[in-house]
Amino acid sequence: MTQEPVARSRRGRRRDPDAHAAVLRATRELVAELGYHRVTMERIAERAQVARMTLYRWWPNKAAVVTEAVADRLAPGPLPDTGNTRADAIAYLSGLVHTLTLLGDPSVVAGALVEQGETGRAGLRDLLAARLEPGGRLLDRGRERGDLPADLRTATVIDSWLGFVLYRVVFAERVPDEAEIEALVDLLPFTGT
Repeated sequence: MTQEPVARSRRGRRRDPDAHAAVLRATRELVAELGYHRVTMERIAERAQVARMTLYRWWPNKAAVVTEAVADRLAPGPLPDTGNTRADAIAYLSGLVHTLTLLGDPSVVAGALVEQGETGRAGLRDLLAARLEPGGRLLDRGRERGDLPADLRTATVIDSWLGFVLYRVVFAERVPDEAEIEALVDLLPFTGT
């Protein structure tokens, strides 16, 4: 009986936590200053004062660095609860727009995620999926208050909201303004406000 060779893991040096933090900080600063498309791995390395090869050892490309640099800002915040369904819906959508346009650049989040291929698309799906359940709760609360009809198809409304915002930010590269968000919310058939 022959024994198969044991595969060795290829482990490099551990990441220096200070250098790692410096890279993420430099990335956020550069994206805010230059915009996503003008940031390069070379600029990140220079700003963070690390070797460019260090970046490539830790991340496969700029999109991966940017995604990690803004990851903590992508999680949904607390669900708005002002007691007014319309105001809550506007705050919910404004939060989504803010997330997709971090640092004032519509291409940051979506661009970074989409450029990573299937991994990025999965990240974008996860980002949006994390907003489905809270949005449904918001609308359910509105139905319980009597602000919205009992037969409202909440999942369809949330899908249409996410689709509108995603289309505007990612494909049209235009950030919906407050008036557009309010107009979108006002398409709801409010009954009690």
